[in-house]
Amino acid sequence: MMRYCSESLTFTVPISLSDRALAEQFCSQHSSPEKAKQVYLNTLAVSAVKFYLRCMGVETNWSASLSWNSAMQTVMDVADLQIIGQGKIECLPVLPGEKVIHIPPEVCSDRIGYVAVQLNESLREATLLGFLKMVTECNSVTLSELRSLEELIVQLSETPEEEKQPIHLSKWLMNVVDIGWQTVESLLLPQAAELAFRFRSAEQILAGNFADNSTVSVQKGILLDLGRQPESKLIALIVGLIPISEQEINIFVKVCPTNNQKYLPEELEIMVLDDLGTAVMQATARSTKSIQLNFSSELGEHFSIKVTLGNVNFTKFFTV
Repeated sequence: MMRYCSESLTFTVPISLSDRALAEQFCSQHSSPEKAKQVYLNTLAVSAVKFYLRCMGVETNWSASLSWNSAMQTVMDVADLQIIGQGKIECLPVLPGEKVIHIPPEVCSDRIGYVAVQLNESLREATLLGFLKMVTECNSVTLSELRSLEELIVQLSETPEEEKQPIHLSKWLMNVVDIGWQTVESLLLPQAAELAFRFRSAEQILAGNFADNSTVSVQKGILLDLGRQPESKLIALIVGLIPISEQEINIFVKVCPTNNQKYLPEELEIMVLDDLGTAVMQATARSTKSIQLNFSSELGEHFSIKVTLGNVNFTKFFTV
């Protein structure tokens, strides 16, 4: 039974039979005992965080995460969980008696937070100890450095208000990326690892759609859910930048299906709006694999991207 421990600001949940069965399923795909154990513990940690966030009313999509994919499990120590519309949170397993949390190098970026999950000796119960908003070094942190889980929920609930603020694309060129925006590989590799995992650059593929011999300097994406519970309709919104002078940047925006879907949802619409909110470009999906809109903008200009499906829509505001 779920227990919320107010004195220590922790959250304890049972690890169900189905959670353990999933962990067994994942670890059975790895011949190395060390890797199998790592995957098993990571899966239990993600299961616990997923349960907690569901109790808190936060929507997640595990199948859109790297930790769901066996190919990613093989080459990475990863326990990420996709929070719809916001980004990935890393779920770090902690064994009994451990006072230090190991942070794998491959998860030190593209995360909106890190949750420490202590598993008991029988692996039948998990306690969420706290979270970190970011890590400064890809090494380890002590349990005493953890912040309250309540702060995590506040952070997640505040994000929609923050999203009303414009995203400064010129800062992306200086490697300052807004919260929730991830690399394209993080969004798209889980669904196509068997085909794309030979490290053929997604940036090169998308850049080729913009102009011959062009190079995408920066490309980031975010996951959007255009469905309603219990039916999710997840798509990836990708924005790429190609500077052509000190004052002008070529920009592309693209929507792609996720979760092994081949086509975008029918009647999905994407629009580029000017600073007055007038649509200057738009397209609608009809048996469409992806939609890409290309345009140029000068430094200081404002625009927004609106993605709509039925009565559900998202609008992202940008400043170049």
